Amino acid sequence: MMDFLRKHMRIIFIITLGGLLAGVFIGFGSYSFGGKTPADAVAEVNGTGIPYKHFSSAYNRAVETLRNGKEEVTNDMLEQKKQEVLQDLIQEEVFSQVAKQYGIKVSDMELAADLRNYPAFQKDGQFDQRAYFQVVFQVLKTTPHDFEESRRRQISIYKLRQLIASSVKITGPELQMEYSRANKGNMKNFEKEKDKFLENLRQEKVMMVFNEWFKQLNQSVKIKVHLQEIEKGA
Repeated sequence: MMDFLRKHMRIIFIITLGGLLAGVFIGFGSYSFGGKTPADAVAEVNGTGIPYKHFSSAYNRAVETLRNGKEEVTNDMLEQKKQEVLQDLIQEEVFSQVAKQYGIKVSDMELAADLRNYPAFQKDGQFDQRAYFQVVFQVLKTTPHDFEESRRRQISIYKLRQLIASSVKITGPELQMEYSRANKGNMKNFEKEKDKFLENLRQEKVMMVFNEWFKQLNQSVKIKVHLQEIEKGA
């Protein structure tokens, strides 16, 4: 298991920390379809509805990106993109709820700093309010309130991941033992390579911690999807 993780560690770690394990919610938690549909909710996560307007806005942006590509957009591609967008919104809501349980909050100052760092919202290296509104309304096709709340959730999720990752500790003896095992007992280059090996080993342990955490989370999350009922009603 450790050899597999070591071989594929970089790709797996990037997906885990950067992409929130896209697609992990296929069969995640108590996942059901149908039933009573709350007004305007495309899905529910532990009883909290995800507004259909958020799904519609995200889906339209995704479709526009597809159509701007070189490939011909097929119905199968549109259906796949629809499921991907829905999964992304469910993921965001699940992890946002967990972040709240951990007491993680994002202040207005943190949010403002995040927005100021967006290159698309800048002019001559400085935040430009006109550029901000233009991108949010015309490009993202959403409102400043909805966009800022989404960014607030995403920042809280990042802080949650960092909190979990920070719990991983590696002792000196453990580092030497793992290095010796990986190099078949040859410690000749240990001092030269220990810093890089330590970071790789830490990432492997972070992956294991995340996997165990996902398993525990899997037992408690309840998800209901109402997309089919909404589309039939439309």
